[in-house]
Amino acid sequence: LGKNSAGVVLGPGDDCAVLSFPDSEEVCASTDTLIEGVHFPENCDASVVASRLVGANLSDLAAMGALPHSCLIALTMPEAEKNWLSEFSATLTDLLEKHGLALAGGNISKGSLSLTMTVLGTVPVGQALTRIGARPGDIVCVTGTLGDARKGLNDLLSGLESSKYLTSRYCRPTPRLEIGRQLRGLATAVIDISDGLIADLSHLCQASQVGALIELLSVPVSDDLVSILGDLEARSSGLTAGDDYELCFTLPAACSKELNSLAMSSGLPITQVGYIKTGSGVDVLDYEGNCLDVGESGYRHFS
Repeated sequence: LGKNSAGVVLGPGDDCAVLSFPDSEEVCASTDTLIEGVHFPENCDASVVASRLVGANLSDLAAMGALPHSCLIALTMPEAEKNWLSEFSATLTDLLEKHGLALAGGNISKGSLSLTMTVLGTVPVGQALTRIGARPGDIVCVTGTLGDARKGLNDLLSGLESSKYLTSRYCRPTPRLEIGRQLRGLATAVIDISDGLIADLSHLCQASQVGALIELLSVPVSDDLVSILGDLEARSSGLTAGDDYELCFTLPAACSKELNSLAMSSGLPITQVGYIKTGSGVDVLDYEGNCLDVGESGYRHFS
């Protein structure tokens, strides 16, 4: 699948890839591992595995405001199954071409099914978005809707019928790359929502040394999720559910006009869910304005 491109001087086939970057840009790098039975169900369709691999990694680039450049993929699998590899390769090819991402190299080995992708992206010097920079008084916003992917996954695992929208949100996540690039110079801090809104916003607050307050009533949820769970349960799920790969970001309250323009140009809902305050941690207010006890929220590998 790998081939040379403008940024790949030498692609797969040698001991290392040789990459080229303009002097006016900095490089953002991230890596994620997906393991069968942990990050995707056992005996999962190869196309779903490829979609989640690319979507999860590119979501990290989106959170940095980066433009995809190239990637490395390490694939470990029990056997070289031709049909599985054909489906995986076809989906991977489509996604790499769609996002302008060059496969520069990687590794294949035998073992339990797992995939590791290292992705590289570029941003103009000094313009990378980070988790550091949120200030008291900033508003907290999220893209899209939350909680969809968890419900889609639960239905897949239990064999229940689910809406195509909910299952697609889990199986084929959409990295918010364009919005990420448009947030350069506007957002004060950004993170992608992979482990749940509360958990990831907590990471952002810790990095920025601030606290946050969000309102349960403001958590954006889809009509599909509400029709199944009801409004309250859907919004509660949106607080802690992971795998949606939306963006959570902060920006000055005075930027409401720019925020509306961003929502209109992207065609994607952007919702203000709260604000940044002094202190630490994330507080959540329920429908009656009382503070909820959310405890330890979000996905943790070792607990």
